[in-house]
This record gives sequence, structure tokens and C-alpha cells, in this order.
Amino acid sequence: MPDIKALIRYIDERQIKENAGSGYSFVRELPPTIRDTFFALACLKMLKADSPDGEIIRFLSEYDQFDFNGAYYAMKCLKLAGAKVDYQDGNLRWIFKGDEQQRPCAVPTTPPILYFKYELYGMYGSSIFSSSLSAVLKRIELATDSIDSGLVNLTLALLDMSNRQDIMSTYIAIEILNAMEKRSYPITLSSSYIEQISDFLKRCTTRKGYVGNPTASSVTLESTYAGHRIAQYVKNPDPLGIAFFIDSLQNANGGFRGSQFGGISTLESCYLALSIISDISLEEHDRLQ
Repeated sequence: MPDIKALIRYIDERQIKENAGSGYSFVRELPPTIRDTFFALACLKMLKADSPDGEIIRFLSEYDQFDFNGAYYAMKCLKLAGAKVDYQDGNLRWIFKGDEQQRPCAVPTTPPILYFKYELYGMYGSSIFSSSLSAVLKRIELATDSIDSGLVNLTLALLDMSNRQDIMSTYIAIEILNAMEKRSYPITLSSSYIEQISDFLKRCTTRKGYVGNPTASSVTLESTYAGHRIAQYVKNPDPLGIAFFIDSLQNANGGFRGSQFGGISTLESCYLALSIISDISLEEHDRLQ
């Protein structure tokens, strides 16, 4: 098991207080970002640790408007902090402890269908949450765009293993379908789709985690997070060594890095690692009941 006290200490040390509010930055010398604030808050909630919900709400209230990613992560922060949130007519609105506020959001007008032309993961070293396809997922979750058959068909095409074999795109495609279902546009995958995905995942599985594609050799935190999420969807068991692999990624400062070969701790890596650990703990608890 990871050192939870050290992890909480790492997160707390990344809190940047500004005026009455406070956000988080994984680089302590830089101003807080909404994105890092979401990762930090999500980790604290998963750990059932104290979280400065009110200070984070005030931090978000200091923005005059949100850009696209800011709106997406602000929405997630607000929900985690217990606010009622919705996005309507270009504005993010929320109510927290009786205080109602709204901020305009700069959301791209590019048709979501065009994002599929940029290949799905773009730069393979970038964040799993920064790919062109993740932009489609964010826009669907924000409910800024309607869902049509063309968007659905392109998403399903990413799950056709004869076209591509990439664990990141498979994960994002499944997340897009799940987001569509939450917006009352359910898509039921056929048994052949599930079987294809399951077989593909097995070819990406190692004894300690998941690789990005069947020909890759390096297991990373990002590919393992994606593989773990896919495994939950198709009900495949995770490799037995996944918990030991995640534990090995914890740095001396309590945070997590993305690679077994070294690297700095980031709040995003903490979020990925803790998400996997939390799921494994819940599954183990359910088995013992």
C-alpha cells in the first residue's frame, strides 16, 4: 500500500493561497490552476481527507470567465465541493451554500466531428486528458453540443480493432459513449465489440499493468490507468501485479510519478494512481462481503 500520510502531505503542500481563496499547483512556485485544483480535490475526496471546499469555491469565483478547459475542470471541482452546477447558454452557473454565481465560458465552436481527424492521442507523451478526443468528451460532459449518429459512429469506429490498436483511444471512446449515455443517448455495444475490446486488452496486459499497444514494451501510469478503466468496462481482471506497480511509482515526497524509470511527482499522476488504488480496494472489499 502507498504511504497515504505522505501523499496527503504532498497534496497539502501544493495548495497555493491567494486572497480569500486557494487552488493547487504541482509546481509550488507557479500560480494555482483549475486543472491541478481538480486533481488535488479529487484525491482528497478519494482519501476521505479534509478538503478546503469553501476556499476552492472562492478561488474559482475570482475568475471573470473560464476558457474551455477551465470550465470543464471548474465544473468538476464545484461538484466535488458540493455545489449545484449546470452549463447553459455559454455560462457555468453554480449555487454553493445559498450563494448563486455564474461565469461566461469560452467554448470552441469547432464541430466535434473534426477532432477525430487529428488522430486520437496526438503527441503520445502528453496528458491522457489533453488529447483531441478528450476535447470531444469534455464538450459532451459540459453538454455544449448535441449528439448525433455521425458522432456516435465515429466513436464506435475507434473501437473497431481492425482500424487501430491503441489503448488510449479505446479508453477515451468508451468514456465518450458513457458520457452520451448520461445524457440520455444510450449506446449498447454488441457482444462482438466487447469481445474485440477484451481480446485487445489482453494483448496489452503485462504482469504489472498495461502497455499502450500490443507492440509496446513500457508500462506507464497513463496506459495502466486507461487499461484498468477498460478492464472494468469489459469485466476483465486486472493483472495481479498492478497494485505493486502503482506503489513503486510513489516518490519520496509522497506524490506519484508517471513512469517506473523516474520523474517528478504531479497532481495528475496522484489522481491516476489513486483512482486505480481506490477501485482495487473497493473490488477487494466487495469480494470479502
